[in-house]
Amino acid sequence: MNFRLFFLSMTMLVLLLNRSIAQDVNEFGFLPWSGPDVLANGINLENAWAGGLNNVQAGKIDLNNDGFDDLIIFDRHGDRLLPFIFNPESVVNQYNYAPEYRRFFPQVKQWFQLLDYNDDGKPDLFTYTPGGILAFKNIGTDQPAFEQVVDPYITSLQGNIFTNLLVTYVDYPAIQDMDGDGDLDILTFWGLGSYVNLHKNMSMELYGNTDSLVFHKVEGCWGRFAENPESNEIYLDTCYQKSENQIIKSDPKHTGSTFCLIDLNGNGTNDLILGDVDYSSPAFLINGGSDFDAFMTSQISEYPETTPIDIWSFPLVQHIDITNYGRKELMVSPFDPGLTKSAGYNSVWLYEDVSDAGAPDFRLISKSFLQNTMIDMGFGAYPVFADINQDGLTDMVVGNFGYNDSCNVNLNGQLKCYYSGRLHLYINNGTISEPSFILADDDFAGASALRLRGLYPAFADLDGNGSLDMILGNETGSLWYFQNLALPGQLPVYASAVNNWQSIDAGENSTPVFVKFPGEELLSLVIGNADGKLVYYRNSGTAANPDYVLITDFFGMVNVTDPQVSYTGHSVPCFFEGKDGKLNLLVGSESGMIFHYKNISPSSEATFDLVSNHFMYISEGIRTSPAVTDINSDGYIDLATGNYSGGVVLFKGKLPGPIGISEENNSKTGMHIYPNPANGIFEIRFEYIGDWEVKIVDLHGRIVKRQKAEGISRIQFDSGNLSAGLYYVFAVEQQRAASVSAQKIVIIR
Repeated sequence: MNFRLFFLSMTMLVLLLNRSIAQDVNEFGFLPWSGPDVLANGINLENAWAGGLNNVQAGKIDLNNDGFDDLIIFDRHGDRLLPFIFNPESVVNQYNYAPEYRRFFPQVKQWFQLLDYNDDGKPDLFTYTPGGILAFKNIGTDQPAFEQVVDPYITSLQGNIFTNLLVTYVDYPAIQDMDGDGDLDILTFWGLGSYVNLHKNMSMELYGNTDSLVFHKVEGCWGRFAENPESNEIYLDTCYQKSENQIIKSDPKHTGSTFCLIDLNGNGTNDLILGDVDYSSPAFLINGGSDFDAFMTSQISEYPETTPIDIWSFPLVQHIDITNYGRKELMVSPFDPGLTKSAGYNSVWLYEDVSDAGAPDFRLISKSFLQNTMIDMGFGAYPVFADINQDGLTDMVVGNFGYNDSCNVNLNGQLKCYYSGRLHLYINNGTISEPSFILADDDFAGASALRLRGLYPAFADLDGNGSLDMILGNETGSLWYFQNLALPGQLPVYASAVNNWQSIDAGENSTPVFVKFPGEELLSLVIGNADGKLVYYRNSGTAANPDYVLITDFFGMVNVTDPQVSYTGHSVPCFFEGKDGKLNLLVGSESGMIFHYKNISPSSEATFDLVSNHFMYISEGIRTSPAVTDINSDGYIDLATGNYSGGVVLFKGKLPGPIGISEENNSKTGMHIYPNPANGIFEIRFEYIGDWEVKIVDLHGRIVKRQKAEGISRIQFDSGNLSAGLYYVFAVEQQRAASVSAQKIVIIR
């Protein structure tokens, strides 16, 4: 290989990528926006634009150093981390969404727990990593700062060797002090079995403090019970080599469980709530032994007695002080990673403990905790801006994949859930400069009667009468036509919907948009689909009698499918004019990345210029659906992003700013990175030998990797678990405090 040529090629690629990033940053500017106000069913939605919630977990940490614990919500549908600041003065809504604190946290996947393992008064963070558990120590002072303390995962002495403490992505372990010595132990199922393993933390025994995570597997059948591999049935007093009621070790095929340790009967010993895949109610096991030497002796069929937990699917129960009143509540939400196996809405149940003492007495106070403070449409949200009532103010219509109708287990033992989509109409009842919205119709156009999923609306005058008609994309791929019979300036009155409009079928999960290309008089039709491509139809008829003809099913050579995430792309196009008057194109995707294209042309042979595959580094969940408008008429475009969590996140346009740091700052250390871009191992080289500390920081300011090395001039990093994108490398020589360097690196996949 010609390494000189390879290096020059890589250098040119970095320059081109940096140029593209700079174009994004310098042409557009966005800030997370908590407004405009949204009123729904007479209630002001305090967290309207937080983005919805599906299958969530909670953790507590003081984010703003005010002495009150705040709330971190993690939605595993899209791996979204949502910080909420506790407001002790509020009676109606105690928590306010505060996305600016997200940058303090490392990347979280599948599940997380905030627990103080080293007893320093600051919650540390545990999360999933392939094959096990990743741990981060909170080293912050006035604000959280996390440092990875295990690599690549927590290990445990099992037999004669330390191997990974296996936790699958469908397991939520119990991380708790089981023996009362002050350090945190771990309970989890053996990966392919029905028995619970206890991994004891040996930090106190070995070092006399809780600062270490050194585990030994000390029990292979904690609780002396087994879980049926084919159902949620529990076998009590069942262990291999311990009882006559034993099952064969090779039989079980464990498929996932959630743990919650809680004293249900008030006897001072923790019992166990055990969630199971494809079931709506967990198992409630009563412990007749101790926390460490547990013996599950009986089972409660339903709990709590007043309103038993019954939520599809795979409930995760957490015993956590949500309200900061000093007494823990029960929070319940689905843990199922599947995208069509849970409720989507009314899926965050909160129970308060009303007991005086002894055994808890939990009463349900909400089935939609926090969800009822935001726009949340179940599964999926597809916002579209249009002046629906033609009063000169921009309104918003939001479609969705669907609300959950029902779930059941079929004759083959498989869980099936059923959904139907709706449209919500939000009328702008504010002013041109100060918009506000009111939910005017939660079944706009009566679309729910169609019993379709994946409803995506588009608006245009298609019959020449001056009012906006609507076409509706959906999961089947065909288009439904809604002719507006109302006069211009009135709310729509739609004729009966007509299916298979113009015989157009652009593929499953069609997302149509109308666009007028430069130099053309008539609206063209561009449709995204599940394949991740765009399909282009040109109007060969008239404005009042359109006739849409297929031009290409691979328009602009756009394909937003990421095979590392999914075989589908779920493209959602959004055209808008930039400051230069030229068309730009944003495309939402299955992965959640928003793609930005320029050089838009209606030619069937056109190849659009990909400016960025992660527009403005916005990450708001999976199946993103962008919509653009200048909603407050300040001259800057605003951006709404729908996601699969059923909500909408709003970004306010602002004066574009610089990328953040200078292109290079290597003069003090002579730092060089090779190769750059990197897809695997990359090396950081310095001009002299020293004691180096190197940090890799993402664009949210989060430290994603950190490494120290003494007496060297080269350090190798493995980028294997970093997502594609732009990062900064900061290096400091420990003996020379002034020797600090910063440089960009691009990770490609």
